Amino acid sequence: MRKMSTLMALLITGYILGIWNFLLMPKYYIIFGLKGFLVSLIVLGLGLLLIHGEIDTTRTTRYLAHEFMFKVSKLPALTLVLLMFLMLSGGVVLYYSARAILPIFNLPDSLLLPIMAGVIVLIIILLAILKGRSVEFLGAMAVLLVVFTPLATLLLRSKVYSFVTSPRAADYLNFYRQSVFSLSSGLDLNGLVLMGLTVILALGLGAGVYYVLGSFLPEGINIKRILTFVVLLQVFLSFSAAMTTVYSIGVAYQGHENAQARYDELHNELGEIFSNPNYTSEEAMRKAAEVQTAIREVNKTLNNFNRIEVYSKDSLQNPITAVETFYLIPTVIRDSEVPGGGLVIALLMGSLFLAGFTSLVVLVEIGGQISGEVFQTRRTQGILFAGLTMAVLGGIMVLEGVRIMLTASLIGFVAFMAVLEAFPLLRSITPVNRGTVIPEIAVFLLLGVLGVAYLLKLEGTYLRLGLLVGLLLLAPLLFNGYLLTSARGR
Repeated sequence: MRKMSTLMALLITGYILGIWNFLLMPKYYIIFGLKGFLVSLIVLGLGLLLIHGEIDTTRTTRYLAHEFMFKVSKLPALTLVLLMFLMLSGGVVLYYSARAILPIFNLPDSLLLPIMAGVIVLIIILLAILKGRSVEFLGAMAVLLVVFTPLATLLLRSKVYSFVTSPRAADYLNFYRQSVFSLSSGLDLNGLVLMGLTVILALGLGAGVYYVLGSFLPEGINIKRILTFVVLLQVFLSFSAAMTTVYSIGVAYQGHENAQARYDELHNELGEIFSNPNYTSEEAMRKAAEVQTAIREVNKTLNNFNRIEVYSKDSLQNPITAVETFYLIPTVIRDSEVPGGGLVIALLMGSLFLAGFTSLVVLVEIGGQISGEVFQTRRTQGILFAGLTMAVLGGIMVLEGVRIMLTASLIGFVAFMAVLEAFPLLRSITPVNRGTVIPEIAVFLLLGVLGVAYLLKLEGTYLRLGLLVGLLLLAPLLFNGYLLTSARGR
């Protein structure tokens, strides 16, 4: 039982510790500080209650997820909705986690598709062939994730204070570092809503995973203890990633000042050439080309700094833009030539990859189980279906418009999916206290409405199309009565 508890803890750890702990949670921890963190605990607590309710319900009834939706909650269509959202989540996670591999080895973007294909093939082999060893492998990856993330932060910290010599760069670094642990930061409603949606995403709600986990969870396992442990790890890693972002701000501005100093030096040398008749025209042209290169580097470093600073101070920034900004950090570290920067990039982006990979393993496994129940196929066929569907969704995300659309759909509708995920607990005979489920539904529904209302204010046709895609995910609910009748007829 102790071994099973450990494996389940690692399984849930691998799923919950995902890419959103790196891509979005650091943003809100920096902007809102400890005050915002305390507010996020409300959503976190409600999410944990829902997770516990799902696991406890299916563990008690011993129904599989689709059986539970059909026989107990009378909502067979909800299985299809959760399955589609799970596939969407898997496609987005696949793209952003595979993208983390590129800066580690300084690879071109053209290799992203082969990397995604390799990740999915590895997961399918792991789940379809290794089977019983997959949880142990997942646990090992989760342990590496927990180790790599703080190591990257500590290593960057050890280098940054000797690298950042400019008073202004140091001021930027110190300001944002203090902001993370401040209780005086201002709060705004829309920013808090986006943070709440990120918390729901980070918990992995909306995909029906916890109903499946509960269906085979042994009685003797203390799920409350496991969830508490995992959430503490999640908070720790999010703060660690936030500090890495803070240090990157100082590095980015120091890199800009270094580029500016290089430009000034070359510009002065060019002036000396023009004022000295002994220099040839070829030397002048060569020096002028170096000056133009230096100007481009100054503009590039300033733009990178501005983008990372906006990530760290604008709570109303388009969350999709914020996600893209995080991938600037390895570029800034490498271009600034921070001592030991290569190892920092490997640890940081390796952590991001592992966070996505461990979540993907669970998503493919659970997707395979749910699709196998729905379509009455064998486990291997279900895993192939789930894995290949996620591979297709992740692959088309290399197109910027599709990437915006699918990410907007995921962020915009995750709260509504959490509401739908909670709803069966109100319609069944379960050990769950319905008095705790109703506040969860109310808060998640409010977050969903406010989140979509805010996202609609942002510019972008693809973003609005993404919200439409999210709406279409709910379409199977219109045919719930037909599915009930059809299933009974069989």
